[in-house]
Amino acid sequence: MVTRFDFDGIQAYELRSDALAVTVMEYGATLTGITFAGKKVGLGYDTMEEYRKGTAYLGAAIGRFANRIGKGRFTLNGRDYQVSVNENGNTLHGGAASYDVRLWHSEVIGDDAVKFTLHSPDGDNGFPGNLTAAVTYRVEGDTLTLMFEGDCDADTFYNPTSHMYFNLDAPKSVLETKVSINACGTLEVDGELIPTGTVLPLTADTDFTAPKKPAHYFDHCFVCGGDGVKATAEGGGVKMTLTADYPALQYYTGEFIGAPFGAGGGFAMEPQFYPDGMNHEGFASGLLKAGEHFRKTATYHFEKV
Repeated sequence: MVTRFDFDGIQAYELRSDALAVTVMEYGATLTGITFAGKKVGLGYDTMEEYRKGTAYLGAAIGRFANRIGKGRFTLNGRDYQVSVNENGNTLHGGAASYDVRLWHSEVIGDDAVKFTLHSPDGDNGFPGNLTAAVTYRVEGDTLTLMFEGDCDADTFYNPTSHMYFNLDAPKSVLETKVSINACGTLEVDGELIPTGTVLPLTADTDFTAPKKPAHYFDHCFVCGGDGVKATAEGGGVKMTLTADYPALQYYTGEFIGAPFGAGGGFAMEPQFYPDGMNHEGFASGLLKAGEHFRKTATYHFEKV
């Protein structure tokens, strides 16, 4: 069931099944809350002022390119591009004032989904091509599915994701949450979290192939390969299983999530292509060719344990 409501002047929706309730809004195509079996497991702010002032991308749809691009520079079809930089001279999550703070057009799809659409013109934050981006949220039973789509009239790089945050056992720190990730390695990064081009083998610290609690705060990109992403998180009697047809997963334990949650107040699992992928040979770059239809899916299944 889909119900419309007003959130501080922004069009919002609740998608509800017997087990799961999800709220989303047009601002940033943002997910503002998840409740499973009567328990809040997805984070959201209480007011629009907090969303406008927040710096954690809480629940937002990310684009045109998730994660980082070194110095905001890349070359495509022999042309050099300089895109918006917004973090230490690099591009994070599409640059300044990107998709996460835009008003998207919304449309109810059937009785269990809402689709958000955004037109991103050629040159938007420096990226080439007129892009139509879309993200659809669907709730069926105990499962939330996000479908990312895109169409562009020129070759571009497109790496959409969702910056949802979870805490399955609030108010405990997410460092107490057991996590598994089907990775074969992690991306080596420099001091500004820009990949060097090297894939590091898993170590005792980064190997989450068997469920375990993180030993410290993480903000790592895990390489999941051709099988796509499969990750789990378990805490407070709830298990979440994420599957996605992306080659990598950014696992962030919310060290800098900010008020009102505090460090470790929520974790994000962001399926994506490789950060800075267009600048490293052999990396999954998110290249979208003109006329091709982009479609990727991320599924979040919740269960009691």
